[in-house]
Amino acid sequence: MISVWGGGESVRVLFTSAPEPDSVVESAEAWLPLALVHLAGAVRAAGHECEIVDALSLGLGAADVEAIARQTGSDAVCVSAATPGFPAAMDLCRRVRSAGRITVVGGVHASFMYPEFLPSGAVDFAVVGEGEETLPELLRCLAAGDDPARVAGIAFGLGGRVIRTAPRPRLAALDPLPKAWDLLPLSRYRWAGRPGARMGAITTSRGCPRRCGYCCQATQYEGTWRMRSVDSVAYELVQLRREHEIELVCFHDPAPAADASRFSELTERLVELDLGLELVIWSSVADVLRDEAVLPRWRSAGVIHVGICREPSEDRLEGAAKERSVADGRRAVRALRRAGITCETSFWIGFPDETQATVEEASARARAWDPDVAHFPLLTPLPYTPAWRTYGAHVITRDYRRYNQRDPVVKPREMDLQEVVEAAERCRRQFIAERPTRNAPGNGRRAGPWLVHPGEPEPSVPAQERLAGDGREGDLASPPGRRN
Repeated sequence: MISVWGGGESVRVLFTSAPEPDSVVESAEAWLPLALVHLAGAVRAAGHECEIVDALSLGLGAADVEAIARQTGSDAVCVSAATPGFPAAMDLCRRVRSAGRITVVGGVHASFMYPEFLPSGAVDFAVVGEGEETLPELLRCLAAGDDPARVAGIAFGLGGRVIRTAPRPRLAALDPLPKAWDLLPLSRYRWAGRPGARMGAITTSRGCPRRCGYCCQATQYEGTWRMRSVDSVAYELVQLRREHEIELVCFHDPAPAADASRFSELTERLVELDLGLELVIWSSVADVLRDEAVLPRWRSAGVIHVGICREPSEDRLEGAAKERSVADGRRAVRALRRAGITCETSFWIGFPDETQATVEEASARARAWDPDVAHFPLLTPLPYTPAWRTYGAHVITRDYRRYNQRDPVVKPREMDLQEVVEAAERCRRQFIAERPTRNAPGNGRRAGPWLVHPGEPEPSVPAQERLAGDGREGDLASPPGRRN
């Protein structure tokens, strides 16, 4: 039986991320947990006391967070976890729940996989879908001693059963959502491409107009795409710059430029405001080529780096479609480069039909595209995405700790697992060794990722090596959805 507080008083809430062992993690000292900033802002606006402890970025374990919860007297602990961090989230929830705290988990994994983990008893509640309205209502319900079954958008275990309450409609408006930036030590967050710059983050939209079968964004929002107004985005960027001294902002949404007129309006507004902000965004080949003629305005607005989203299925195209995909990718990379914007993208390894020959094709494809940074992640279909229907039969483990794009979870028919790992590393090293070395052409590239070490001479080492020289993936960010 889930205990409730009763009395209607405000409660103390601790928000934390779950550590994700061996993940393709931060391309900097720490990656900003934007979801916690949103949720803590909403809960605090409802009258509760909030604290954020970013365990993932701080390198804290479950025992550390449990101790913090005890010290702060938290009534509830809310954990945000992506799939590879979910076992750690369960351990954390189990510990703090045994100490008498209410435990709540959220995120894409929790929204879809709650029937799998709620029967364990480690977690009191799962937030299903967006949490900015659901979580304050749940806390208000528990504080009043009411029945949580009346709260839409949650799931919980009761008497050996899993109770799923009524679905909650998606947020009607994204502009007015409060943020709790002051609860984070913002000076800690950095991006490897600009390690001296104080980093912030923003989402300009939710969902994605593209229906990629591998991406959790399309699954989470069921193909919908909701945009914030340009006024709202510009106002938040002004706040980040002027009130929090942010110098670089990462856009966490996967398709901020998908609406051409909206993104053009935003870039022109940022040029006018002249905030001195540098921007790191996600986009697609289609959006880049659509805006090829105006990419210099992207740069003038502050865009210094673009992560190009690629669906793994693109690495299994044949014939003319494959040739067109490579040609378009190379053209997009060159267009960005001419505008003084660096880029990165991923080329996937570890398909069921993978062979040494197809690995070499992936390596050649990356060199043909010639991005500034290339990644070679291992195919990792998530059980709640359409990709699972395609590749799920080839998945060899449900140990989610391995769902990190570095440990193989799909077994190719003609390669063993160690060969797959070695193939990805070989592709990475080959790309670094064979791609052309470029010097930054003046001020337009001065913010590019290869000037990442202050005081170094004009670089003769490619961007890939500078961002991933320690053998880890030096990526733009987690894939969309992992930390947002």
